[in-house]
Amino acid sequence: MKIILQNRKIVLDMILNIIAVSVPVAILQLVVYPITAQKIGGEEYGLMLTIYSVWMMISNSLGNVFNNIRLLYSDKYDQKGDFNILILSWELVNAIIIGILILLYCNSFDIIHIGLGAIVAILIMAKSYLEVDFRINLNYKSIVINNLVQCVGFIVGMLFTLITGIWESIFICGYLFSCVYCTIKTKLLFEPLKKTSQFKELNSASNKLIIATVIGNLMTYADKLVLYPLMGGYTVSIYYTASILGKIVGMITGPINSVILSYIRKWKSNNKQLIAKILLIGVFLCSVGYLVTIVFYKPVLNILFPQWVNDVMRYIPLTTINVMLMVLTSIISPFVLKFCDMKWQVIINIVGGATYFLGALVLWKYLGLTGFCIGVIIGTLTKLLIMLLVYFRNSKIEYNKAK
Repeated sequence: MKIILQNRKIVLDMILNIIAVSVPVAILQLVVYPITAQKIGGEEYGLMLTIYSVWMMISNSLGNVFNNIRLLYSDKYDQKGDFNILILSWELVNAIIIGILILLYCNSFDIIHIGLGAIVAILIMAKSYLEVDFRINLNYKSIVINNLVQCVGFIVGMLFTLITGIWESIFICGYLFSCVYCTIKTKLLFEPLKKTSQFKELNSASNKLIIATVIGNLMTYADKLVLYPLMGGYTVSIYYTASILGKIVGMITGPINSVILSYIRKWKSNNKQLIAKILLIGVFLCSVGYLVTIVFYKPVLNILFPQWVNDVMRYIPLTTINVMLMVLTSIISPFVLKFCDMKWQVIINIVGGATYFLGALVLWKYLGLTGFCIGVIIGTLTKLLIMLLVYFRNSKIEYNKAK
């Protein structure tokens, strides 16, 4: 009876986390972005998507790293203080890196984009980290409420954007509202600023995971980061629009993985049978998601982005394949993170990232945007295969030791 109740709770938490992640994404993709695109035009919209990708690749990655490290160490971290030192240090690095990247993409010293961009970067990293308190306590209801608060912020920010034309308002309001809620509901920001005996271990694990995560997220967001200097903002708008519905269909796996990691953090050994079943379910869901995307994309696109529908449709089959491969990769990720040495995170993402960039850039040269899409698929598939190889190799070694 206890096992049944626990399984029900796991499923309920997955559903709550899917809702928590889906609602802000849906609000951005289906409401805020289309309205904003009409206001600021194709080129500026492409710049906005590119800078948002920079935030996700750097700021969100850093926040998620410390979120996962705090979660993985929560059972044996009996002292307080280390994390706020690490967070403050990396927030400074985060703001500087974001400022430099925005400067490069704007091709000029635009104080508004740089200053506001740094503020958004700080808020995104803080929000991603502060949510860990809810994950440690398996309090997914608060995560839902937090993200609903964030949605209100996005809407308020969009209204400011329609008045002022400053699209950073969307993200400042959204992430600020969320950070205020997290600050009220958790005590993480009020922990002391001091180093403990565990600082060295936490810092080492964080640095390895930061390298791996940032490189890995290059594969998620590099399409827009690379396409903008190669082909301009309009091409970024087309490519992003071509993948938007596939990402909405595939985004349910992110919250599922978050819940999985929250529960398996207490496991002492892995379970190959379980991951095989989860992987089969993932393949089935991705197949269904692909078919749903192909069938419904054009009518949805005619509503959201009618100005780009003719340019976008030719790329949808390819961008959707890549999204589904990323979904499968994210399904395996929590198990590799938990049961394999942290060095593999770096190796997997370096090899996958190198294949991604090499394939995308070479094929882009000969086939344009179509070749770029194919190269992206090759890179994502390579990362998935390496991840599976590493996990099952590690499982075999553990089995032989136990035997």
